[in-house]
Amino acid sequence: MHGLMSYQASAQAQSLRSDRAERMLGRYVETELRLEHSRSEHGRYVATERNERSVAM
Repeated sequence: MHGLMSYQASAQAQSLRSDRAERMLGRYVETELRLEHSRSEHGRYVATERNERSVAM
């Protein structure tokens, strides 16, 4: 039973680290925009940060 308890504790710690990392990085939204009047398609990626600012790359 010791191994199972150790595994559960490890999984819980990993989950907490993952949640913390997600909060630190914020939320990133990837959006592809296509130009209708152009023959070639151009992709644009927009990162939306927690403070709701958008940064186009």
